[in-house]
Amino acid sequence: MTDTIDTIIEHYFPLDHVSTEPVPFGLTNTTRFVTVQDRKYVVRHYNRYTKSQDSLSLEMKVTSFLNELPLAFEIPAFLPTRNGEGYVILSDGTLGALVTYIEGAAPPLSTLADANALGQVVGEVSVRLREFGELKDCHPYTGIPFTDFYRLHPLATREAAAAFWETPPFPITDEQRRIYEESLASVEANRDALSALPRQVVHHDLLVFNLLAVEQRITGVLDFDFLAEDIRFLEFAISLNHVLHMSGGSLEMAQAFIEGYALYGGCTYEEMQQLRTLTRLYHIAVLHIYIGQNRSGKDNAAAFAYIANQLIERDNWLQCHEDQLKTLLEPLLRAVK
Repeated sequence: MTDTIDTIIEHYFPLDHVSTEPVPFGLTNTTRFVTVQDRKYVVRHYNRYTKSQDSLSLEMKVTSFLNELPLAFEIPAFLPTRNGEGYVILSDGTLGALVTYIEGAAPPLSTLADANALGQVVGEVSVRLREFGELKDCHPYTGIPFTDFYRLHPLATREAAAAFWETPPFPITDEQRRIYEESLASVEANRDALSALPRQVVHHDLLVFNLLAVEQRITGVLDFDFLAEDIRFLEFAISLNHVLHMSGGSLEMAQAFIEGYALYGGCTYEEMQQLRTLTRLYHIAVLHIYIGQNRSGKDNAAAFAYIANQLIERDNWLQCHEDQLKTLLEPLLRAVK
C-alpha cells in the first residue's frame, strides 16, 4: 500500500523530501498525512467499491463550491496534479487524490455547548448543500442516496443482503436480526411518505469524527465520501442519533443540538413524523455498506455488531421518548424554510 500512496503523491510532487505519516481517521479509504517542504497535505487512496469517477467529481464540485463561501469552518480543497488533472487514476482503476490539510483534532461532544456547536455546523452545512443543489449546473451525477441502500455497495445487492442474513459469516443475535427485519419492513411500508419529503444534497456523515476543532471551536468539516441527493431531514436524523449515542441518550444534549440546528433551518411536520423511520433507514444503510465490505474480504464483525446494537438502542429510545422529543423539535417547526 505504501507503493500505491507513493504513486499518487508522485503525480503531485517529486518524492524527494516527501514524508508520510498515519492519520487518526479514515475507515473507508487509505489515508496518510503528507509533508512536502514543511507544508502538510492529506493523500487518499479511495476504496474501489465506494468511490467512482462520478462520485469523486461530485465531491470535488461540492467542496469547490463550499470553499467559495464565507463559512464558519474550512473544507478540504482538492489540489491539481502536475498535469493539471483533478485526481489520479491508478493502473488498477482505483482513484487517488491530494487535498489541503486543516489544523485541528476531533471536537469533544461532552457538554451542552459542544452539542449546540455541532447542531450549528450541521445546520450550516445543510443550508449550503441546499444552495449547491439550486445551481442550474450543479452536477449531472447526484450520488447514491441512503434511501437506495441496495446500491450503496456493489457487493450488497438485495440478493447479497438476503444471503448474508440467511447464512451470516459471523454470529448474529436474535435481537439484531429482529430489529433489522422490523426496520426494513418499516422503511418499505413508509416509502411513499419518505419519497414525498423535501430532498437536497446530503453529507450523510456529520459526526464529530469527521470534524476538526481548535480550542473547542469547530474549524473543519471532512469526509464528503457519501455525498448524494437524498431526503433533506436525513442529515439532521443522522447527527441527532450521533449526539444521543455519544451522550447516553441525554435529552438535554439533544435539546442543545436542536437549538443549534434551528439557527440555520427547521423541519416540516411530515419530516418530524418520519424521524424514527429515517433513523432506522440510516442504520440499514450503514449495515448494508458493512455487508458489502465483509463480502469484499474485510473483517468487520465488530463494526457490524456496533451499528446493529446502536439501532436496537436508538429505536428503543425513540419509542420511549417520543413525546419529549416532539416537544424539543417544536423550534424546528417554527424555523422551517
